[in-house]
Amino acid sequence: MYRIVFFIAYCFLSVHCQAQQAPVLSPLTKKYLNEVKQHPGVLPQGYLYRMGQDNNPLLKALVKVRPGCNAADLESQGIRIGTKAGSVWTIQIPPAKLNSLITNQTLAYIQLDEPVHMAMDSVRKLTRTDSVHAGLGALTSSYHGSGVVVGIIDAGFDYLHPVLFDTSNGAYRVKRVWEQQKSGTQPAGFTYGNELTQPQDIWAAGTDMDISHGTHVAGIAAGSGFGTPNRQFMGNAPAADLVLVGITPSPDNWTSTGMSDIIDGMSYIFAYAASVGKAAVVNLSWGCTIGPHDGLSLFSQACDALTGPGKIFVCSAGNNGSNRIHLDKTFSASDTLLQSFVGFNSNLQQRRTWTDVWGDSSKQFCVQLSLFSGGAKIDSTQFFCLDDQLHQAYLVGSNGDTMFATISTSAVEFNGKPRIFMELYSRVTEPVLMTIKSSGGKVHCWNGFVLNTTGYYADFTNGGYPWATPGNTSSTIGDMASTRSALAVGAYNARISYTNVSGGNQSLLGYAVRGFAAPFSSKGPTADGRIKPDISAPGLVIGSSVSSYDSSFMPSGASYASVVHTYFELQNSRTYPFAMLMGTSMSSPAAAGIVALMLEANPGLSPEEVKLALGQSAIRDNFTGNLPAQGNNTWGAGKINAMGAIAGAIALPVTEFEGAGRMISIYPNPANAEFRIEIPEVKGSANISIYNIAGMKIHEVAATGIGPVTVNVGSWPRGLYYVRVTAPGRSTAGSLLLH
Repeated sequence: MYRIVFFIAYCFLSVHCQAQQAPVLSPLTKKYLNEVKQHPGVLPQGYLYRMGQDNNPLLKALVKVRPGCNAADLESQGIRIGTKAGSVWTIQIPPAKLNSLITNQTLAYIQLDEPVHMAMDSVRKLTRTDSVHAGLGALTSSYHGSGVVVGIIDAGFDYLHPVLFDTSNGAYRVKRVWEQQKSGTQPAGFTYGNELTQPQDIWAAGTDMDISHGTHVAGIAAGSGFGTPNRQFMGNAPAADLVLVGITPSPDNWTSTGMSDIIDGMSYIFAYAASVGKAAVVNLSWGCTIGPHDGLSLFSQACDALTGPGKIFVCSAGNNGSNRIHLDKTFSASDTLLQSFVGFNSNLQQRRTWTDVWGDSSKQFCVQLSLFSGGAKIDSTQFFCLDDQLHQAYLVGSNGDTMFATISTSAVEFNGKPRIFMELYSRVTEPVLMTIKSSGGKVHCWNGFVLNTTGYYADFTNGGYPWATPGNTSSTIGDMASTRSALAVGAYNARISYTNVSGGNQSLLGYAVRGFAAPFSSKGPTADGRIKPDISAPGLVIGSSVSSYDSSFMPSGASYASVVHTYFELQNSRTYPFAMLMGTSMSSPAAAGIVALMLEANPGLSPEEVKLALGQSAIRDNFTGNLPAQGNNTWGAGKINAMGAIAGAIALPVTEFEGAGRMISIYPNPANAEFRIEIPEVKGSANISIYNIAGMKIHEVAATGIGPVTVNVGSWPRGLYYVRVTAPGRSTAGSLLLH
């Protein structure tokens, strides 16, 4: 057996230029440049392109700019600039211009787009959204998302589905559509895609592509439920306006979807909402495990810059909760090796995977790959250390065929940490052993591959050897979900069986137990130790709209068994299906719809305030167990509670009673043993009701005249409570904190 290792010469230029303050290049950027060098005149495949107006391809990328970077200088080279989110910009690059861009000293980092993939009733009752819709408990009004924009970044929208109209199937609620991968009228500030602003134009388009993911997600977040018995599949914000951003091309197109598309989509939605003076929540039910998972990726930095008061980003935690795709180890002078076998997903026709290894700042580590058979290594590469180079290694197996590895090393990435990224393609039968050596610091490794917007994951294993380390299910949350400002949503089991439209019983008994966390729901912590997900919502199994263009949900389709209802629309003689699906793709829009209700109650809520209100009101039951105050890395704060969250989000300007010149006052607040409520003089009596965060009334007292009412709370559990005062013709609410 033998091994061949190539050192890529172009990287010498990169290293030399880095001393001149040239940008650091991401692993995929290095790999792309290497393929261009090896095959001049041939456009490398497997990367994310967009077709320009001249029908020539453009590379999609995120860049981190340095102070003084001039957009006009970049545009003069034919580079198109999209969103400017702080120091992170989305750009499109003519492939021939990439070589000159890598020496541009006004750029700190260049990252060719990394692909993302989809993270794929009783929801309103479980989340207590039905009580919010009815204005029950401590709420003085009902909330349905009116005056709020719900943005869905996804693929597979059925633009004429009845759930996108209002609850009477009258007014159309979709205000904007941006089909990023189609040509046409480009939205202001962007140089690609097709924007649709008029209902007739949106209806004429029909769909962005014939899948159902986006239709199902939009229905959960903000569907009207029209077309189902008693609005059974109504979403959580059925009165909200909708903006739909389609990010995926048709399956026969050779382009794909990446993170810059999502940043542009988020920017587009927030800009539209601002133009009409409304708050907005954006949902993304896609993800990827590639990245540092510390909230400092270029995507995370851009997201943090775009969000703020009245601009909330919600995303799925990921569906890798039962996959051992994460590996970590803290090294010492006496414990210097980490060895594990790298898995390949059997659903891929070829044995391919990416392994992403991140270390601690200023710490060194090296990686070796070996083919293993009969208890021994039969061929190995050298150890690759942090030399800022791109290497290619070839190992030969017992069948005479080859395992190919492309290995990119970086001593300092955009977050100040070292990284080794490997793309493996094995045509041999022997397992691949990864060995990492270091004398100090900690490494995190993630394993997975994305092809045509589908994620393929496989475990790290010990191969049955005691000296090897298996992977774990910790820190399996997606890199985008690790963003600090993002509300990352895990999933729990809403139901485990249902009857489909054919009368057949579909059951997940044996896989899941109702009420518990869904087995697939990805777990935290982040690499920097923060708890994720932030909250959990129903994700298995969830009924919602699916696309009438999707043949898989038609009677002869592969997914027809999950269809639970159909509605025939007389006006266009079209049948619209509703189906049960599962994933954090479903739990994320359930939470996004509830955030829309919170924004209706208080349009200025910041991401931090949304998380605080959700965390303080989260449901903790026998299924979540006794969670610590800060939550845990399976559930986050617990199960989402719309009733408590909206009550906590209500701004508290106190309302005057009719005929009185004074307002109610609650003091001391926070309180310990007792508090007082002072109310104005009213005709007759005022009724004071106090509710806990679950929306249950726990105390009630009547009061007359002017003067404080004292309530003894010494024995009450500490936490947040809501106070509602009603009198003839008027009512108002406030909050009380016991500590």
